[in-house]
Amino acid sequence: MSGDSNSLAPHITRLQFGQIVETLLDRGGDPARLAPLFAPEAEWTLNGDQSYWSYAGRRWRRESILDYFRAFSVEFEQKAFRIHEMLIEGEQACVRYEVELRHRGTGRANVLQGLNFIRFEGEVVVEAHEFIDSALLFRLRQTEP
Repeated sequence: MSGDSNSLAPHITRLQFGQIVETLLDRGGDPARLAPLFAPEAEWTLNGDQSYWSYAGRRWRRESILDYFRAFSVEFEQKAFRIHEMLIEGEQACVRYEVELRHRGTGRANVLQGLNFIRFEGEVVVEAHEFIDSALLFRLRQTEP
């Protein structure tokens, strides 16, 4: 595929690819609306040790990924979202972004920086690897500063 192509696959343009990635990462609202973005056998990995951080680890299959999004949105409210950079190569993207989160229990808020590597097949996500500062999320959970 040539580097100057506007098409990533027969069914998706570069602009559509960027819009899908933005929708995927800007997860304010009902996570169920994201279901069509994932292949049935999709994989999502969040960095960290799952024995300390329940959100960390690998999720297989669309419903497991959506369950993770639902659980996260119960605990954290997304206030704002911004993409800093998005590099697209073929059917893959690397996205550096930030999201303002508020912990629903403590009311504490802060900006979380993230990096996500996303791979598509056709028009659906088949794999995503997200890297965030989980220590920041732990601090948002704390009731005392």
